[in-house]
Order: sequence, then C-alpha cells, then structure tokens
Amino acid sequence: MIQSPRTLLVALAGSAALLLTGSAALLLTGCGLQQTASTLTPGVALHGVLHGGRQPIAGATIQFYAAGSTGYGSAYPYSSGSSLLGTNTVTTNSNGYFTITNDYTCPSPTTPVYIVAYGGNPGLPGNATNDDIVLMAALGPCGNLSSATSINIDEVTTIASVWALSPFMTGVANIGAPATNLNGLANAFATVNKLASIGGGSAPGPALPSGATAPIAKINTLANILASCVNSSGGHAGDSGACGTLFTDTTVNSVAPADTVSAALNLAQHPNLQTSSLINLSTPESPFQPTLTAAPNDFSLVITYTGSGLSAPKGLAADAAGNIWIANSSASSVTELDNAGAPLSGTNGFTVGALSGPGAIAIDTAGNAWVTVAPSSTVYRISSNGVTNAAFTGGGLSSPTALAIDAASNVWVANAGSSSLTEIQAGGAVTSFTNPGASSSTAIAIDPQ
Repeated sequence: MIQSPRTLLVALAGSAALLLTGSAALLLTGCGLQQTASTLTPGVALHGVLHGGRQPIAGATIQFYAAGSTGYGSAYPYSSGSSLLGTNTVTTNSNGYFTITNDYTCPSPTTPVYIVAYGGNPGLPGNATNDDIVLMAALGPCGNLSSATSINIDEVTTIASVWALSPFMTGVANIGAPATNLNGLANAFATVNKLASIGGGSAPGPALPSGATAPIAKINTLANILASCVNSSGGHAGDSGACGTLFTDTTVNSVAPADTVSAALNLAQHPNLQTSSLINLSTPESPFQPTLTAAPNDFSLVITYTGSGLSAPKGLAADAAGNIWIANSSASSVTELDNAGAPLSGTNGFTVGALSGPGAIAIDTAGNAWVTVAPSSTVYRISSNGVTNAAFTGGGLSSPTALAIDAASNVWVANAGSSSLTEIQAGGAVTSFTNPGASSSTAIAIDPQ
C-alpha cells in the first residue's frame, strides 16, 4: 500500500531544494483541488518514437493511460485501469516510430495522461524481443495535447516520470490521487517537464525555471542503469545479466521487480538501494552523458533553486496551490515560488514590514503567510499578495522561533526566550500560556485530534 505523499522542504545556504523520492516528494505538490464530474473529450492524433538508449525499439506495444482520481495509486477507468486505446493495437515500426490516431477520448481536458511502451526488439538478432522493457513518458493534461505534440519515450523520460509521480504510483497502470489532491497530482506531472524533455528524451526539461538546477548527471546515470537492461535480451533476478542485476538490486521486501518501470519505482521509493552495485551498470560508454563518476549516497533527485531573493533560507511552507514560501534570515525578506519554481515575489522577495531575520513560516487556510521574527519578538501576517496586513507583539511573545496553525486558524507560537507558548487567535487576540519545565522552546506541532 502506498503512503500518501509527504512534503520534504529543504533549506540550504542561499538556495532551496526540491527532493524527489517516493516517500518524501514533491515540495511543489499542493492540495485541495476538487475534481468535477468527467466530461469525455475527443482525443487528437499523436506520434512519437521509442528508444532504448540510442537504439530504436521495434515491435513494442504502446498503451495510453489516464491518471485516476479516487485515491493514491488509483487508476482510470476506476474498475480496471485499462488503456484509453481500448482494443486498438499500436506498435512501433522498425525505426521505433508509432502513431496514435484520435480514436480515444480524454476523461476531461484536465485529466493527466501518460504513455507506456511494453516489450519490443532493441536491436537483437532476428525477431527476438525483450519482455522486461517497460518505458514511459508523462504527458500532462489530456486537453493540452495536439497533433504537434512530440513524444520521445526513452530511459530519461522514464526516470523523470517515475521519480516525479512515485508518491502517486503503485504500478505503471496505477497512477492517481484522491479528489482532494488532484492539484498535487497535476503539479507532479508538471515536475516531469522540469527534469526531462518529453520531446527530446533528454535532461533537463524545458519547464526548468531560470535559477533552478536539475541533477542531470544523476538522471543520466539512472537512465543508463535502465538502458543496460533495455538493450539486452532480458533476464530475471538472480541471474548475472544486466536485467538480473537491476532486478536483484531493486528488490523490496523480498519481492523482485520483473520490468524496468517496476525496478525504477522501487528505487524511487527506496533511493538508498544498492547504489554501489547499480552504478556499475552505467559505464563510460553508456548512451546518456554526462554521468556520475562515483556511487552517490542515494538516488533521490534534487532540483536546487537560487536567486529570487533566496539568502540563508530558514523556514519553508507550501500553500494550497503548491506555491512555496521561504523565510530568508539574512536578507530580511520572504520569497514565494510558484508550483513550477518561478518567482512570484520579484527579484528580491517580499521585503515587507520589519522582517529583520525572519525564521519560521506557516500558511493558514486563507493563504496568508505567518512569519516569526525572533530579534523583535514579533509575528507577522503577510497576505497572499505579499502585503503585510498585521504585526503581533506582546502576549508573551519572546524570541519566537516556531509556529503552527490549528484547524480553527489559531496560530500557536513557541517562544525561545521564555518558558511559554503564545496563541494568536483567529480574531487577533494574543494570549500567553506558561509551559512549566520547558524553556527556550524551538518547535511546535498541532495534534490533529
């Protein structure tokens, strides 16, 4: 059973990072979007090419899927997770090319869709095939597709798709989210286009914003690891071939994967699996370059953001739209990035009020950002458009360093300068509570019960 996605926000000196793994992923996820009833929309003709490394894969079966909306790892249609192509058969030709005619329908224009290739001949003698091949490319909202959409399915698009979508994924035909987090699923599909170009089959992607850096060498290394299996006759866990090594090293809970996407999903969700062994499948002659020259600590993927006023970021929070708010302790500002990582707060961030050394930050249900400023023992409320609309002092506030917001929109503050907690009620009243036996409180959380 897959866990619901958790957000891992990472602050680095002068930058912020998006960490992609299966259990802690999608800093730009967001939540709260409800889906309306599906409206079937006619599809458009699509075309593309399938490669294993740099070799075309002939005779592969192409399937076209829509993401589900009834839970994490759900499928569409909800009863079967079958391909949108139904009984139509699409295969790649000798050059790896394929065409999907417009004899399918989109569940709705906003429903995310993706394409998967199964099996085929990656250049083996005669009519031999490698049934271990499963490669994919996430395409995004079905309504955004056109006859001009270019699709290049390969190991790079597979790595980008699996790592970005892994919190929503239990298998290649089971990608989805509950109706309350379809915004998060949409943002995950958008993240794919930051990691890789679906049209070019290479890293990074065209949606990577200015000031952001993608882990190109690690993406290529992971793609080469898959390519070693793809460009072979196949195998199984326990044998000495490339597929056997891949499946053995990505075994989880004694269950070995049997295809390349399943192996990639296990590694995305457990990124510290056998890194020293797996990296040996990526060689200097591998098709995707540049690559890592030594085994990493893990195979998580990190997008690093700089600029936009980021300076010694100390606190981070995500709002309901998936926008990221960052408190810059040395720049006395707050930076807001949209769910693609582009700045919403200008070149230098929001420099509002007397934000001298902002620290912790949290977002309320109205989209306001609450920020602690320990030097002045103040808590600021910043509206969603970056305007300071309240500053709170007194009420026992003393070097506030952490805050949390309860279900009633009351803000609770931990005071490092005293043995107390402060509550800022939704109506604005500020109250102090003595915290016997505790001093210099540095963290706070709200029990959901």
